[in-house]
Amino acid sequence: MTTLITVVEERDYPGHVPTGPVGRRLAARLLAAGQPTRVLAPPAETAGWPPGTDIVVGDVARPGEVPAAFAGIERMFLAGALPGTVREAVTLARQGGVQRIAVLSSHGPDFEIEFEPESWYWLAIEVVVERSGARWTHLQPSPIMSQTLREGYPRSRANLAAAIRAGEVIREPYPDSTCPFLDEDDLAAIAMAALFEDGYAGQTLTVHGEPISLREQLRLIGQALGRDIPLAEQTPEQAAEHARGQGLAAEEIEQWLAARAAWAANPEDPDYRRWLGLGIATVTRVLGRPPRSYAEWLADQVDVFG
Repeated sequence: MTTLITVVEERDYPGHVPTGPVGRRLAARLLAAGQPTRVLAPPAETAGWPPGTDIVVGDVARPGEVPAAFAGIERMFLAGALPGTVREAVTLARQGGVQRIAVLSSHGPDFEIEFEPESWYWLAIEVVVERSGARWTHLQPSPIMSQTLREGYPRSRANLAAAIRAGEVIREPYPDSTCPFLDEDDLAAIAMAALFEDGYAGQTLTVHGEPISLREQLRLIGQALGRDIPLAEQTPEQAAEHARGQGLAAEEIEQWLAARAAWAANPEDPDYRRWLGLGIATVTRVLGRPPRSYAEWLADQVDVFG
């Protein structure tokens, strides 16, 4: 039977992993394994899928508009769901025959559990899936490496790839703070394991790669391009002023800088070190090898920066 992958347009929500890059890698793996593959995607996300993908135009956030997308499926990679409509999506999937669901979640549930259920986002989605009767696995990844090509969480407020192509000076606060980026293809491979292998049902898998700083990213990109990429470290005040000039709201700027400051402080935090070790160990256990490094991922992406 068919595996359904849901994807949505990119969102600037803390902890949101772009669904398109992961979904396309998962579709490629499914089709290579001879598995019928269907994708539920909005119009902006219908291009770039491997040949043989059955594409249904729609939105997992409005599942009632496309009930046929959920018919005749055995497995579902649920990405981009919203708390308000996830129950409807999961109900349709169960009626359509789904037996296994892998949820593309976030590290958000670890924090949301401390607050009232009305404020839950990621945790609300996880709970609905857990109560569905399907065999479930939650994937809680760190940011994926393709997020270094886009604006927003967790790093730059500018498009890094576009700035490098234009020869601009990269101006950022906390350039030596590190973040454990995960190769999106590694995440897709873990999703395959959750959907097809025994032993992961009823588990939450914390998964990520080795941490890397923006300074080291730029060094590796410059090395691959054969030129230096200029970096100017900003103070938080300078970064806030620049962001205001780009039209960002004061609340957005405050949240962004707070997140950056937290990442900068994390390496010395014992809880962070345990979380980091858990995520790397999980990837290694599921895939039978360590997570791919940023340098390995970059070898396949360097043309984006040229």
